[in-house]
Amino acid sequence: MKRMSLAAVLAAGVGMGAIAMAQDAVYTYTDERGSCAGQELVSDDERVTYVQACDGVAGWRWIAEASEHGQTSRFSDRNDPETGGQYGGYIGNFGQYHTVIEWRVGVTGTPYATIHRYISATFETGEPERQETLIVTALRPGGTPTSCHVGYVDASAVADANRIARDMADQLASDFDCDSGEIWVVDAASPSLDAALANGSTRSSH
Repeated sequence: MKRMSLAAVLAAGVGMGAIAMAQDAVYTYTDERGSCAGQELVSDDERVTYVQACDGVAGWRWIAEASEHGQTSRFSDRNDPETGGQYGGYIGNFGQYHTVIEWRVGVTGTPYATIHRYISATFETGEPERQETLIVTALRPGGTPTSCHVGYVDASAVADANRIARDMADQLASDFDCDSGEIWVVDAASPSLDAALANGSTRSSH
């Protein structure tokens, strides 16, 4: 696990809000700057999947699978990379995760949620356009699953998306029902966490 310097935070494109909340956040990497291992798997029908695992905070790991359709991931507090499976359902076309993960931690240093940017493409105008979504994930040590998506913040459509994602993590993750199948959504129609909660703005995880 590595902490980011101020310069690295800015270079990675993390908003200034992350710096102000630094006492409540730890940042880790999913690229050559982090502690990661990966392997390429080829199925019987010759489909290629790249599986990657990166060290996180306090024994947690980020585990991802990438194929031609995009990338899925999960967080696990166990050594078995197969535990819990992938989660989150469809997020965006041909997407992949950013290389920086924000871990929300309590006063004891134990993480209770993560925020991870997902970059994909939208074809609403006919031409591909970059779409960025901040994914808030609740961590459930020892649980099944060990993590689940709490909410999505449409960073391409709402202002101050980083702060909204942190508020969502801090206010909702600890008590979030991972079995409900409903994920909170902040977007142009519900551009704040209060609006999403008032409007009942959710998306199915399936």
